[in-house]
Amino acid sequence: MSRRTYVVKICLLGEANVGKTSLVYRFIENKFRENYKSTLGVNLLKKDLDIEAFGEVSAQIWDLGGQDSFKSLRKLYLEGANGALLIFDMTVKKTFDKLNEWIQSFRETRGKQPLLLIGNKIDLKDKIKIKENEAKKFAQKNKMAFLLTSAKNGDNVERAFKDLIKTILEENVSKE
Repeated sequence: MSRRTYVVKICLLGEANVGKTSLVYRFIENKFRENYKSTLGVNLLKKDLDIEAFGEVSAQIWDLGGQDSFKSLRKLYLEGANGALLIFDMTVKKTFDKLNEWIQSFRETRGKQPLLLIGNKIDLKDKIKIKENEAKKFAQKNKMAFLLTSAKNGDNVERAFKDLIKTILEENVSKE
């Protein structure tokens, strides 16, 4: 019997400069660069991986530009998404305050598909402005899991993607 390959579409959501592109490249290539150009529109990437209890998964990752100028395109990019990583920068309060807008955009288009909240840039310990507790409460209120990550040193990056993919599969694949 041949094993099935699952295809999941994941979107990365969040304000400009929260580290979406850095997280994707850390996940796909296990590399970090100090300076990425801002994503204009959307950046499409793919990674094949093995997810426990499901097997082969092809993750299509849509890295959405965070600038307001791309707001009108969000619904288009979100179409067909199985879930999303919702990312904010632990050192910039505004990126946390804007999360509700991102959740609203996602829920309007994708309903109850899973979201995973990510507090990124935890390596910048002396600059952190959002308390972990505050982020945890926000995640609970919005019925999503929460993880702290650092694209720079790789903390929890792979786990974030794999946890989201596993949740998507658990919620969408009928138990055979």
